[in-house]
Amino acid sequence: MSQFVYEKTYGASPGEDMVYDLEALINSYNGEQSVGCVKIGREHGRIAIAAFTLLMRRLHEGHRQSGELVVVDASSGMDKYDYRVSLISTHSVAGGLPFGCLITTLESRDTLTLALTLYNSIIPEKAYFGCGAEGPEQCWRTRDRSRSCHQSRSGDQF
Repeated sequence: MSQFVYEKTYGASPGEDMVYDLEALINSYNGEQSVGCVKIGREHGRIAIAAFTLLMRRLHEGHRQSGELVVVDASSGMDKYDYRVSLISTHSVAGGLPFGCLITTLESRDTLTLALTLYNSIIPEKAYFGCGAEGPEQCWRTRDRSRSCHQSRSGDQF
């Protein structure tokens, strides 16, 4: 009885049922927004979610600094299932401005690549202040366990 009440209130426990519930919620949200703002992908047991709001969409298209520098700030242990949340942001005179979010089940390169691929499939055509799929001039990722990573638009990694 208590499991039924819990699932009715909070949704399914981790596993396939939770993923199906999440996919249904994402489809409903995207339908309400009239534009795909969230996307979920599964590959080899890994789950990745990419999301942005309509305000974040405006930042992509109209904020000059989004074409210059992007920081992907990773964190972990956000909930009892240890999902990883990475906030994609750019700089401004007022501080960091978020314009994307990635949620992954693992912190592996493959899972992050899946999440970024999903993210790039939902961002606007004129993202990164008109740079589009080419991306910003510089992209920094924090909390890379192997090393700090800096990648420029040309693909050079330092």
